[in-house]
Parts: sequence; C-alpha cells; structure tokens
Amino acid sequence: MNDLKTLILVTLLVLAGRGPQSRAQEDTMKQPDGEPVTYWNLKWATFGGKQFWTDVVHLRGYRIQQNALSGHYRLLDPSNRRLSWGNWSGCREELDRVALEKGMKPVDGRVVIVLHGLSRTRSAMRSISDFLEHETDLHVVNLSYASGRGGLEQHAAALESVIRNLPEATEIDFVGHSLGNIVVRYYLGTRGHDPRFRRMVMLAPPNHGSALARILQSNVVFRTVTGESGQQMAGQWEQIREKLATPEFEFAIIAGASGRISNPVIGGSNDLVVKLEETRLAGARDFWQGEFWHSTIMNEEAVHRATANFIEHGWLRSEDERQPIEEDLAAESSDDEGP
Repeated sequence: MNDLKTLILVTLLVLAGRGPQSRAQEDTMKQPDGEPVTYWNLKWATFGGKQFWTDVVHLRGYRIQQNALSGHYRLLDPSNRRLSWGNWSGCREELDRVALEKGMKPVDGRVVIVLHGLSRTRSAMRSISDFLEHETDLHVVNLSYASGRGGLEQHAAALESVIRNLPEATEIDFVGHSLGNIVVRYYLGTRGHDPRFRRMVMLAPPNHGSALARILQSNVVFRTVTGESGQQMAGQWEQIREKLATPEFEFAIIAGASGRISNPVIGGSNDLVVKLEETRLAGARDFWQGEFWHSTIMNEEAVHRATANFIEHGWLRSEDERQPIEEDLAAESSDDEGP
C-alpha cells in the first residue's frame, strides 16, 4: 500500500510538470505592478493549498497564495474557499475590498509565524498553532509554502512577503519544524534581522544539514517529492549554509531522540529522520531533548507547552532547567564524517 501511494504521488508530480527549475519557480514571489486582473470565479472550496501553493499574505484567516507552477495568485477565505484569482494586484484589491466590507483591521500586537517542514503542509502545524492561539495572546500565522517546489530562496521570499504585509505587528516570533527553521535562517542570512523579531522555537531542526538527505539524494522518489529543497539539505549543503544566519534574538531547540528506537541508517541518537547532533546550534538560549519522533514532535502536548513557555518567558521548562548551547563543535565535525 505504501509503495502504491508513493507511485501515485510521484506520477502526479511528474504529470504536474515538476522539473529542475521551471519559469514559474524562477518568478516565485515576484509581485508585479500593473492593472488589477481577476478572472471569472466560482467560490470553490479548495484544500487550502497543499504542495502547489505558497502563502504571500495573511490577514485574519484570509490568504493570498501563489501557485508554484503557473505563478498566478488566488485569494482564499478562512474556510479555504477561493474568492478570487488572477494577478497579484487583482487579489490584493479584492482582499482590501473584503477587509473594508467586514471591518477587518490590520494585524497588530504580537504575532507568531509557524512554518512546517519539507513535504508537509500547514495542516501538520495545526495542533500547535491552535494551542498558541488559545493559550496565549499571540496572533498565529500558520504559513503554507510549496516546500517540494523551488528552493530556500523562494521559501524565504514568501516569508519576506508575509512579514512585509504585517506592518502593524509590534513583535514577531517564530516556531519552525524541520526545514521551516532553515527557511527562517536563510531569510535572516539573506534579508537581515527585523527589530520586531523577538524569540524562536526550533522543532527538530536540521541545523547542520541532513545525513538522511545525503543518503537519499540520488533516489528518484526522494528527488521528485522533495525537489530542490531536498537537494539543498544534501549535496548542496556546503553552499547553502554560507547563507544561513544564527538568530540574533533568543531561540530554543527541542529535539527528539530515543534510546529505544532509532534509525540505524543514519546512526547515533536520532528521531528517525534527523540526528541529535544535527539539531544543535551554538547560541541557543535553551535546549531540550525528549522522546519525540520527527514527524509528530509538533503534536506533543509537552512540546506545545514548552514552546509557549519559551515565547512568553525565555525558557522551555523552567529557568533552572535551561540548557544553553555555547559551543557546537561536535555538530560541526559531524558534517565531515558523512552519513
């Protein structure tokens, strides 16, 4: 059954025109000036943008997205109905009209931007987003990006667009899972820091590349499903890490590893996908290793609480239990050892 699902997924991606670099990928996140253009539209219910759509604007549940293949835009309401589609200006004009009609004000105050991992969607981050929305006074932006299409430059450009369209936010925090953390670090390294950035929680971050990605980089299924981002985490890591910045604001890392079950292919303590030493990053204010699996760490209640604690107080479990990372020599040397 799993082989059949993989075959179906790969076939769909190939039929969708997945190539090394399409023109739409090159133009991703460009928002051209010009007259607003929208097309005849039925308010269709959508899946919200899974692997082919990237959010470029969030406003109280409404999202403007860009298609990673065609480059066109659409506007979704909080129920994922398509309200409009066309070019950037047309969707922006429609969003402004809806905001005026409904009396929606720009998001102000404290915002946390949540980013999912490679080949996942914003649905994977729903439980932690809901927790933060209900248990804190944060406004949550659960960002969706086409992680298997394009590369880190495109993903960082999407993040840049979302941040640019939060002009009245007074504080911005981040919660990332896996590749989502690398997107933030790439953004910081290529766009710089914003004085509004305050804290970040990294969940299972491959901060030193991925041994598993290096093992799988020549596998046709892996290359097809993960695209350029997967290759950047593998054979292209040496070039990519030069563009990554360590946050200048406070950040914490939650990593998963268990002595009971681990992935013998990548060796060492791991969460089945990322090695423990790959998660560590010098400068972290706090670090916590728990018995979590990579694909579900963001759903753990203890992780939800620890994430909220750090954003609110600057520690994951308590001030006394903080484990700052001052040096990370072991993780740096692991890059030279290979998988």
